[in-house]
Amino acid sequence: MQRIYTPIFVLLFLAFGITGCSSMGAAMKASPSFVNSIGFADIPYNDLAERYTNENSKWAEVNGLNIHYQEVGEGPTIVLVHGIMSSLQTWDDWVLELSKSYRVISLDVPGFGLTGAPEKVNDLNEEYLLNTFAKFIDFIELDNFSLAGNSLGGYIAAQYASNYPKRVDNLILLDPVAYPQEVPWIIRFSTTPVISSIGGVFQPPALVTMNVKQVYGDHQRIQRKHMDRYVHMAQRSGAKAAYIRIMDILETRSTEETPLPFSQIKAPTLLMWGEADPWVPVELSQRWKEDIRDSQLVVYPGVGHMPMEEIPEKTVMDAITFLNGEVVIQPEPISKEKEFSQPGASERQIEAVSN
Repeated sequence: MQRIYTPIFVLLFLAFGITGCSSMGAAMKASPSFVNSIGFADIPYNDLAERYTNENSKWAEVNGLNIHYQEVGEGPTIVLVHGIMSSLQTWDDWVLELSKSYRVISLDVPGFGLTGAPEKVNDLNEEYLLNTFAKFIDFIELDNFSLAGNSLGGYIAAQYASNYPKRVDNLILLDPVAYPQEVPWIIRFSTTPVISSIGGVFQPPALVTMNVKQVYGDHQRIQRKHMDRYVHMAQRSGAKAAYIRIMDILETRSTEETPLPFSQIKAPTLLMWGEADPWVPVELSQRWKEDIRDSQLVVYPGVGHMPMEEIPEKTVMDAITFLNGEVVIQPEPISKEKEFSQPGASERQIEAVSN
């Protein structure tokens, strides 16, 4: 019995101690009950579906999954693929602007959002993710389209563009994972023996809110609706086990030195990177530029792992500029003077500079 509860106490210690009061407070606000807020309960799927579907929601039966996706707008097609522990709503601001001129399709990647994982979670592996995405594209009958992906979604998008170079017209990759690197501590911790088993059924939401704060370059940019969504989706039945499984996939990927096929990408490619990304360091962008011949890189000062969510207005306009065949201008670095001149400069920023 002690062997079972010790890891739980460790996770609770992290949730209530290391994460701090603000992370715990955000988890409490987003959770429908106290039991949910400490990681011992799920949110019913129907409740999540009622909140996170709309008139643009559709479903695709692929590889044993009922993939949730949304389609809006008319014109050339662009497909948006989110990253780890996220969902299609991370692109909402992009969709709002892109749909004025494009047919925009966003999906909940297997393991996340309302799509969820296969019945046997161990079937969820890298090959399954890539194959399911390719079959999804066939299901919605796309021949030529543009493709954008963030984080894990960037890896999926890049692999697809490598395998089907004639079908992808333009490629946008935002802080994609792929090359060997040191993974974030939460991935190392969550994939250790025993902890991974416990984490498959018990995950304090405070760890989720802490991670969201970590991957943003500026905490003040976090919108309540986004934080709530991360907490809610992590409490979908089966999500905890799927998250651990995906973390295991990412950890394995981070150690593999096998050649990657990105030199096969023919589509013009825009690399967008948050300069303050703590999960996938900006230095790795050079590996992508070396492998993808027709590529340009834009680095956003002070921005973290999800530029399309943290600074949506700037990044979507840059994406449109790129899709129009124009060169995207690199933003100027943020000087200390400019940072302090911005309304609402945080005490955290002031303290960091003064130290």
